Amino acid sequence: MDTKLTDLKLKPGLLAELMQLGFEMTGDMAHLSNPQCLRIPGMAGRDWRKIAAAMGREPFSGMQKRSAPE
Repeated sequence: MDTKLTDLKLKPGLLAELMQLGFEMTGDMAHLSNPQCLRIPGMAGRDWRKIAAAMGREPFSGMQKRSAPE
């Protein structure tokens, strides 16, 4: 959990946003839930999967899939 966010090769805009919020290491984000992490502007698929893997989390655990309207 001591991986630097700069080592994960994230998109520059997301990396700047995370640094502005005070996150430098993946351990700094450990207190956030998965939905809270995904609400960070710029956080999306590939980058979220990289961060979740570095934190040792399942990227989409605890999230429910939306059902299609009938």
